[in-house]
Amino acid sequence: MIKLVAVGLWVCVVALGSSYVMASKNADAATEGTDSTYFEGLDYRKTGNITIPMIADKAIQGYILAQFVFTIDGKVAQKLQVPPDPFILDEAFRRLYSTDGFNFEEPQRFDLTALTSSIRDAVNARYGQELVHELLVEQFDYIAKKDIRNGRPEVQ
Repeated sequence: MIKLVAVGLWVCVVALGSSYVMASKNADAATEGTDSTYFEGLDYRKTGNITIPMIADKAIQGYILAQFVFTIDGKVAQKLQVPPDPFILDEAFRRLYSTDGFNFEEPQRFDLTALTSSIRDAVNARYGQELVHELLVEQFDYIAKKDIRNGRPEVQ
């Protein structure tokens, strides 16, 4: 009986030891391949929601509802007197309100990459430095005026 218990304990020790060695070896290999310097020190922040009326043929055709997420260096953000949120929303409003190529029949074809790049570049130009590293789209919805009923969009 004692031999059986001793063999069982030996098997457990060998299994746990080999598992530990393999796990630590795999963890070392995984950390060698990653480059974490890009996101080091960056904070993700959300802007507020923005609603932009889309006007064509001298009438409101619908509204764009948008929200953005941006990355900013955390240390630089703490030193800023004015956060970049209002500048991002201002640039988004200016760009979307004055756009001529918006297709009201197929709003999903809108070039969001060009929009976010131009907003990011304009905000960085206002600050005179690369403050906003990435600008991402959190929400981008188009609601046609015909789909709005009693001040609320129709639920289908």
